[in-house]
Amino acid sequence: MGAWRKGVVVGRSSGGRRMKKKPALVVVTGIENRKSMERKLRQLHRIIPGGDGGATDVDTLFHRIAAHIVVLETRVDLLKNVYSTFCPP
Repeated sequence: MGAWRKGVVVGRSSGGRRMKKKPALVVVTGIENRKSMERKLRQLHRIIPGGDGGATDVDTLFHRIAAHIVVLETRVDLLKNVYSTFCPP
């Protein structure tokens, strides 16, 4: 607790939230950025069905990702319809 001076507590905030320190600005060099991108692309190759571990180019990978998203959205719609059919409100 802070010290009392003239009926006011000195050395404490007035009940507001503490301010978090902002992280220092991180400068990413071209080499670090490239390594990071390559690592992320390898992860995408592993996640997407038919990715084959990284033998395809980036354009083909993005087309496969888009197709996979469409498949997942279709599955969600199907499950919503099944749920609404068999579990009416």
